[in-house]
Amino acid sequence: MDDKRISIKELRQQQKQHWPEMHRAATPAILRIIRAGDRFMKETEAALQTCQLTRAEFDVLATLRRQAPPYQLSPTELCKAMLFSSGGLTKVLYRLQSANLVLRPNNPDDGRSLLVQLSPEGIALEGKLCATIAELHQARIAKLSPAEQTTLNQLLKKAFND
Repeated sequence: MDDKRISIKELRQQQKQHWPEMHRAATPAILRIIRAGDRFMKETEAALQTCQLTRAEFDVLATLRRQAPPYQLSPTELCKAMLFSSGGLTKVLYRLQSANLVLRPNNPDDGRSLLVQLSPEGIALEGKLCATIAELHQARIAKLSPAEQTTLNQLLKKAFND
């Protein structure tokens, strides 16, 4: 993925010259965090497009995959985990079901509802995509030594209280 944007240094020079208030407010580290997040998201979305998935669809598959087998949740539980509106989730689930990536078994605890469960195809696709995305992310972070990666992680954890 070729990034044609100006460098952070150039951006900072423009801010200093034409928008000094923002120059004082936006530190280089914050700008780099924003740019890094944007790059990770663009690279991830490009990998997802090869499988004709949106980020929302991938997030549903990933949320289901991190559950205990048989990798299922009720739509309400999934909605809470995904931060989706129920209408938005319904559309995503319909598309994933049409692509045979999720199944909709009956909910044994509530005969009026269906569960959402990863299908074998969904599990396989999720595994493939996770490997591809992990390779992309590792290629970026590999430019840092293990000690630098640890320091970066500690600093971001401290900065974001996570």
